[in-house]
Order: sequence, then structure tokens, then C-alpha cells
Amino acid sequence: MKLIYLLFLFVLAASASNAYAADSILRVVCAVDDVGAEVSVNGKFKGECPLDIKVPMGTVKLKVQKKVDAFSDRIFEQKIRVDYAVVKRVDVILGAPTLNVEGKRVKPEQSKISKIQEKSAEKKLKACTFCPEMVPIPGTDFEIGKYTVTFDEWDACVADGGCNGYMPVQEEIGRGLQPVINVSWNDAQSYIEWLSNKTGKHYRLPSESEWQIAARAGTTTQYYWGNELGFKNANCRGCDNNYDKKKYTTTEVGSYKPNPYGLYDMLGNVWQWTDGCREGDCAKLVLRGGSFEYEPEYLTARYREGIEATERINNLGFRLARTLP
Repeated sequence: MKLIYLLFLFVLAASASNAYAADSILRVVCAVDDVGAEVSVNGKFKGECPLDIKVPMGTVKLKVQKKVDAFSDRIFEQKIRVDYAVVKRVDVILGAPTLNVEGKRVKPEQSKISKIQEKSAEKKLKACTFCPEMVPIPGTDFEIGKYTVTFDEWDACVADGGCNGYMPVQEEIGRGLQPVINVSWNDAQSYIEWLSNKTGKHYRLPSESEWQIAARAGTTTQYYWGNELGFKNANCRGCDNNYDKKKYTTTEVGSYKPNPYGLYDMLGNVWQWTDGCREGDCAKLVLRGGSFEYEPEYLTARYREGIEATERINNLGFRLARTLP
């Protein structure tokens, strides 16, 4: 009897040892600019990104945080389900800068004059019939265009004496609500300058991080509609069988379903300029999102392309961003 009991204890100990050895690995991967961000699991500091962390099977709370300055941080927080004896990779996209405890403490109150100016500018913006519609992004301090800028919106700039008088060519299917194309990064800046002066609001191109946050819209799948390409989810070469028998071209903005944040054509239709530099080389600016001429593999929220700021191409447009007050 004593021998049986000792064998039982031995098996129990061996099982516990195997369970420990079979713990999973949480592989935390950051973008190049975010290397060195602090990584915590279930509230405990584990090291700096990139990092492999041994975790038990189950749900863990991952937090990755990088200080921007004394008053603000960029943060990623997510609950991760980890299966038994696996390597679980998490590609971390840190959010836009938000005030930390110290930042909230010292943030000055707006003066009466600035409040009056803000209200005046807000009224002016609401009366703007030519302004691109903007959508605030949850959990961040910025908003982004609901659609890419259209020919109608660009032509309003030219008609008012802005945009250096440049009229992009669109010979295929007309202008109107088609996304403006054949615009360089420099052309986009001229439109932004005109619109900012016209409205009293500071518009800009989104950063790469902002664009990716907006495009993913809280999803973790290959595309924001799921892991499968499917049909009629975006405008690209091979995305929609309705286009198999005719020439590929742009479609009017809003022709496909929006992502969970209510943003249209974040993937497909036209490439979109950002303010990101290609591999640290700011002679080339980064494009995101793919286009009607490109295959589905270019549509993922992770894919990047880079060209010079002066390039004008028939599958390239842009959408606006703006930091919220």
C-alpha cells in the first residue's frame, strides 16, 4: 500500500512538472519605432518589446506602454487568449499619445478667449459644405476622413483659387464622388493648406500609426471584415467578380461596406498618402491600403509601400486627419 502511495506522488509530481514545461509563450512584437516599450502581463512588468514571455494557458491581460514625453504615453492594452503549449504572437500597435497622470494634472484650462475662438471656428466648420466628413477614432485624440478626398472636394479648392490651380486628370469615368487621383504628396499638402486656412482648423495627413489604428478598427483579422477576402468587400484586382470582365478602375467613395469605425475604403480603391517615411528615408513617403489595380495581398492593414513626394499616379489619393482639441 505504501508503495502504491509513493508511486501516486511520483506521477503527480511528474504531471505538475510537465504542465509547467508545457506553458505557452506570448511573443510580443512592436513596430520599429516602438522597440523598447515596456511590457506588462496581468499588471506585472516583464521587460521591453520585442519580448517572449512564458505564460500559462488561459486569458492574460497584456499592456505595452511607451513614454512620449513627461506628460503623455502611447499605450496598447488587450486581453489575450493563450492555448495550451503554443507560441502566441501579438503584433502591437501603440495608440496615439494620451495624457498620463502627470499630464492630466498640469493640463491648463482653456481661457475664455480660446473658448470663444473655438466655438466660432466650430460654427464655421459646421457651415462648411465642401469639407470632408471626419470621424473621431475611439480611445485616441484624432479624427480621420470618413472617405478619401473626392474630386468634388478637390475641385472646390481649385475653384476658390487654392491647390495651385492643379486639376488632376480623370478620363475614365468622370469626377464627382470618385476619389481624387493623380495627386502627389505635395499636392495633398496644398489642399490641406487651403482647407485649414478656409476653416480655421488644422488638417493634415494621418501618421502611419493613426492610419493603421483607423484601418484595423479594433479588429485583429487579416482584413477588417475577416480573414477571408470574400466578395464585394473592397475594390481591388480579384476582390469582386463584378469587375472580372471589364477594365479595373476606381469606384465612388462609399461603394463598399465601412469598417467597424464607420470608415469607407480604408483598404482598396486608391492608395493613401501618410506622413510616414519609408525605412527612415523621408525622400520616400509611405502609402497604405492598396488600390483597384493591386491584388488582395497588398490590401492588408500591415502592408506598406513608399514613393517620392512628387509622384502622381492614377491609383493614388489621400484622406485627411485632424488632432482633436
